[in-house]
Amino acid sequence: MDPETLYDVNERIGRGAFGEVFKGVDKKTKQTVAIKLIDLEEALDELEDIQQEINILSQCDSPYITKYYGSYLKGSQLWIVMEYMGGGSALEIRKPGPIEESFIAIILHEVLKGLEYLHSEGKLHRDIKGKFLSSIVVIFF
Repeated sequence: MDPETLYDVNERIGRGAFGEVFKGVDKKTKQTVAIKLIDLEEALDELEDIQQEINILSQCDSPYITKYYGSYLKGSQLWIVMEYMGGGSALEIRKPGPIEESFIAIILHEVLKGLEYLHSEGKLHRDIKGKFLSSIVVIFF
């Protein structure tokens, strides 16, 4: 199925390890989504990691882990459609200045809940960093 018949791709909101991430809209439900676009011809060395990311995301069911909606292949471009987290990343939250200690405690609590879920499912997140924490949900394996 052609993903362009299902989703509108809007502005770029980030760059992941394997490709760029765009804000998009599900044409049927009008739900805002995040769409990671990966050129597989440029990511040949990372194919196993990409498959692992999709496999892990598709198995997760936790409010602390971004939801996975599906993957589509169009030519050499892989579309990974996920829950859109509009609150910005933990990295962006600290740009204006120092964060209060009480807020840091909340962020860490939410991150640890996400990691606790992953570990209880026998999964590891191999790249925890501020840009992968949004509305404090763990994203992008």
